Amino acid sequence: MNKKIAGFISVAELIIAVIMYFAVAYQFDNDPVIMKILPGTDFEATLLRLSIYIIPGINIIAGIFGITFNTKGILCFAGVLEILAGYLTLYFKGKSDLMNVMGIIMIVFAILFIICVLSIRKNRNKTKKDIKKRSR
Repeated sequence: MNKKIAGFISVAELIIAVIMYFAVAYQFDNDPVIMKILPGTDFEATLLRLSIYIIPGINIIAGIFGITFNTKGILCFAGVLEILAGYLTLYFKGKSDLMNVMGIIMIVFAILFIICVLSIRKNRNKTKKDIKKRSR
C-alpha cells in the first residue's frame, strides 16, 4: 500500500513540475514583489532568476527518482529535495496565492513520501535453505 502511495506522489510531482514552470514564469511578469527583486545582482536575485529552472527541475528529479529507484536512501534524498523546492516556492511566493498553496502541497507531499518510503518493508520469501540455516 505504501509503495502505491509513494508511486502516486511521484507521478503527482511530475505534474506539479509542469504547473510550477508556468506558475513561476507567470509570476516573473506579473508580481510586483518579484519584479523589484529581479533587477538585483545579489544572491537572492540570482536564486530567484534560477528558480524558474530549479523548482520544476527538483520536482522532475524527485518524481523520476520515486518512480525509478527502490533504495530508501535515494528516495529519502528525493523527498528532501522536494522539501527544498517547496521552501524555495514559499520563499519566492510574492503575492501569489497559487505559489503559496503549491509550496505547501510540495512540502506535504515530500513528508508523506518520506514517511511512505521509510515504512516500506521488504517482504522476503523464505526458502527451505533459509529455514534450515535459522534452525541450526
